[in-house]
Parts: sequence; structure tokens; C-alpha cells
Amino acid sequence: MRRFVIALALVGALLGALLGVGASAVKAGQRHPSRPIWSHVVAPGETLWQLARSAAPSQDPRRIVDRLISANHLHGGSIFPGQRLVLPR
Repeated sequence: MRRFVIALALVGALLGALLGVGASAVKAGQRHPSRPIWSHVVAPGETLWQLARSAAPSQDPRRIVDRLISANHLHGGSIFPGQRLVLPR
């Protein structure tokens, strides 16, 4: 039951991020000031791979994971619940 609830929360968070619910549009401050980025707060159990597949289902998730790592100045692929991640659209 607990796994089902976690899976349901993950699906809701990912759909919300894709639809802009719960995500906030902000201006990118460095490379493209006029290009919006999305912001996502990591839910328990989420991985960069899951976020990459949800954010860009038609693209190679490895490229998106690399962009997430780079954009968020991560060291490796570890993320934690409550962490805010950004990804240029």
C-alpha cells in the first residue's frame, strides 16, 4: 500500500511539473535571460532519471539527466526530497 501511495504521489508530482501545476516559471539568469525554466521540488523516491523521462519523454534521458546535473550544480546523480531543481525548457 505504501509503495502505491508513493508511486501515486510521484505520478502527481511529475504530471504537475509537466503541466505547470506546482512548478514556477522563473527567468534564467545566465545564458538566456528570456528563456523560461521550470522549477521542481523533489518528492521522496524521485530520481533524476524519472524526472528526465517525464520532462522530455521523446528525448534521450541521459542528455536530460546531464542537463539537470549541470543546471543544478550537482555532484553525481544524488538528489533528495525537498530539493528544488531547475531545468531550462
